[in-house]
Amino acid sequence: MLTAAELEFLRSQRLARLATVGPTGWPHVVPVMYAVNDDGSLDFDVDGVKLRNLLASPRAALVVDAMGPKRGLAMQGQVELIAPERARLRPARKYAWGL
Repeated sequence: MLTAAELEFLRSQRLARLATVGPTGWPHVVPVMYAVNDDGSLDFDVDGVKLRNLLASPRAALVVDAMGPKRGLAMQGQVELIAPERARLRPARKYAWGL
């Protein structure tokens, strides 16, 4: 799903902003460190509010961006727990700019 340029960009960065949906319906956004897999999925740690939200609703959005020059990638998809406090986002939708 991701292009070679998008994968290269993701591998050049390490910090993303993860948005989950809380029980009240409000979004919860936090920075996370991530690792990129060959299939374009991203792995990251989850605990506390992130974990609670993902257990209730496994949908999430994630943004990775760089400001000089302006470029980035936004993704939405399903998140699965792959270890006790480790999760994987498989992008279903994406939007890239400046790549």
